[in-house]
Amino acid sequence: MNSELAEALAEIDDPETVQKVVQSVKNPTAPDGESRSHADLPLLDELYERFLSRRRDRAPSTRVQYKRTIPDFIDFAEDNAIETTGGLSTDLVDRYVDSLQEQYDSDSTIITYTKNVRTWLRWLNKRGLCGEPVYRILDKDELGLTPEARDEALPAPEATKILDNLRKQRRGSLMHALLELAWNSGMRIGGLNSLDLRDFDPSNNEIRLRHRPKTGTRLKNGNEENGVGNGERNIELRDCVITALEEYIKGERPNVTDDYGREPLFATQHGRAAKSTLRRKIYAATSCRWTTAELEDQDCAGNCHPDTNVCPYSYYPHAIRRGAIVHHLSGGLRPDLASERFNVSIQTIKKHYDPRTKRKRKEDRSDAVRNAWSS
Repeated sequence: MNSELAEALAEIDDPETVQKVVQSVKNPTAPDGESRSHADLPLLDELYERFLSRRRDRAPSTRVQYKRTIPDFIDFAEDNAIETTGGLSTDLVDRYVDSLQEQYDSDSTIITYTKNVRTWLRWLNKRGLCGEPVYRILDKDELGLTPEARDEALPAPEATKILDNLRKQRRGSLMHALLELAWNSGMRIGGLNSLDLRDFDPSNNEIRLRHRPKTGTRLKNGNEENGVGNGERNIELRDCVITALEEYIKGERPNVTDDYGREPLFATQHGRAAKSTLRRKIYAATSCRWTTAELEDQDCAGNCHPDTNVCPYSYYPHAIRRGAIVHHLSGGLRPDLASERFNVSIQTIKKHYDPRTKRKRKEDRSDAVRNAWSS
């Protein structure tokens, strides 16, 4: 309470009026004219349920992550006597991060929790229920966390060397065929998981991505209403990828179907290979066993086992996709065509993937303009 307000209150003789003024200062009025205390604010668990209902179009795996991580933060808040948005603060979030670091040794796990909680807090911020600093302190760079696998783009020279080694020593294996396809197509892990044998068309050097949510697989940007979407596309493949897939199908792929009677391209003895299985294969394919880098990392003994320990040299699947996009653009693929091939907006390509300098982009535009003049 400032001194001017105190002096004004001193001039009021009616104690009841003074009490009302003080109470209004403590509890500012809401837009509808009613005073709001913490008890009047929305409950965190109710807001979480509303958030989840607005995310029904997300992939099942994403919703599962939300259900696993966000309630953990709400439980932590309630353990600290905070049940409404009025108690959300940077101090609470900082203490939550401290609790995660006490529970988990893996930075990747902590990143998963904080990333999803940040998404929810940002959703609250858009509704005026949470301050921006509260979710900003969960930025990965702010937290100083480093996941076990690398999430930068896989460089083309390193990808070439790794694939050369796999062709010599693991030719036709699931690991080899998967990385060949991932590097050439730039598919997301969900796309790789969705493929059936019927989607592979070696006679036309292509593979087809189709959205099939009713039979267990989805594509990003697929449409729930009619089962199609702009995530569906036919992708041209290099001859070496065709060969790798044909050798894998002939040699290592088990003759199985999945729970819907479909014949998955990437399979195990139990049916369609899970996305977690495909991730482990990519970790293994890009590990120190096949990398061109010298083993200078003290955390790596050179004999990492992908089922129990992610090698410090390994890459996330998205890093393969990112590297593939950069590699295609560096080779001269136009951004508009890359947008169709990789199912990513031109704006995102220009912001995150285009390897050209600003001067090179200007020169390319100038060449295109001059060519237009001459036609």
